[in-house]
Amino acid sequence: MPRNNKGFTLIELVMVIVILGILAAVAIPRFIDLSEEARVSTAKGIAGAIMGTATMLHAQYLLDNAQTYETGTSSTAGCPSNGQILCDANISGGPTVTAANITYGSDTNTTVTIYVDPVNSYTMTLTLNSANGPSVAYSF
Repeated sequence: MPRNNKGFTLIELVMVIVILGILAAVAIPRFIDLSEEARVSTAKGIAGAIMGTATMLHAQYLLDNAQTYETGTSSTAGCPSNGQILCDANISGGPTVTAANITYGSDTNTTVTIYVDPVNSYTMTLTLNSANGPSVAYSF
């Protein structure tokens, strides 16, 4: 009667387990590091959205000195006609963004702290300057 030899040898199984162990040892630290990179990328994305909106509103302000704009809040339903930075930046589906509502409409510098996601708290400082335009700095 012929023998039916189906299956893997012990050496083949051990080699597969060793290869999977090596891959896991290399991949796990890489995936752990991705959470910090994602947090930094989120901060940069939010800062970019805020900066782009602030630049646009500041350009409108320079063209029409009578118009003012404000920091506003990201939860404002329907942006007002005078422009709100956090509302117009359309930050949704991500971390919570809050700030004091500051109105900009004079030649003085105005600085406001923007708080992003209280759980993973990091802050941004938005400076509205009539000479140099707006700038955003963030810290983790």
